[in-house]
Amino acid sequence: MRSAHADLTAWLEALRAEYWDHQHQAQDPTGGRPHLVFEAGGRRFALPAEAGRGVVRRPRITRLPGLPEYILGVAGVRGEVVSVVDTNRFLAIPEAPGGPGGYLVLVASGDLRAAFTVDRIVDVVPVPPEEVQPIEAPWAGAPENTVKGQWKAEEEEPVTVLDPDGLVRGSAVPDDRRQPGGS
Repeated sequence: MRSAHADLTAWLEALRAEYWDHQHQAQDPTGGRPHLVFEAGGRRFALPAEAGRGVVRRPRITRLPGLPEYILGVAGVRGEVVSVVDTNRFLAIPEAPGGPGGYLVLVASGDLRAAFTVDRIVDVVPVPPEEVQPIEAPWAGAPENTVKGQWKAEEEEPVTVLDPDGLVRGSAVPDDRRQPGGS
C-alpha cells in the first residue's frame, strides 16, 4: 500500500514533468531552453531548468562523519533528506567571503537528488543550444563530466553551463562510503 506522501510526491513529479514538457514546446523564438543562472564563488553558472527542483534558503545542515569535504552534510528540504554540496569546493573554485552561499539549488538526476550552495540566483533565461561553446579544460581541478561548455550572454562575461547529471552523480557519496564499515 502506497503512502499519501508517496502519492503526493509522484503527483508533484508528474506535474513538474508536464510543466517542463510544456515549456520545451513553447520555447523562446531563438530555440533556447530555459536555464537557471546563478553565482557561486564570484562566477556565473547555468543549469538546464528542467533539472532544477527548486531554490530554497539554506536550512540547518547536519554534518555526518566520513564524508568528502565538499559534502557539508544533509538537510531536510521539502520533506526530503538531501546531501548538501559546497559548490565551490566540489567545483574547485575559490570560495566567496563568508563561506558557502545562503541558498540551495535542488538538482535531480534520475532518482538521485542533491542540493548545491549558491551565493545568488541571477535569472532564468533561454539558452540556444548552438550558443553553448565547448570548453576543453574549464579550470584546474574541475571535476569530470560536470561542465557542458560556456555561453556568452549579451555583453557579459561567459556563463559556465553545467551538466546536472555530472553534478549530482559526481558529487554523490562513493558506494564504499555508504556501506556499514566503509572507510
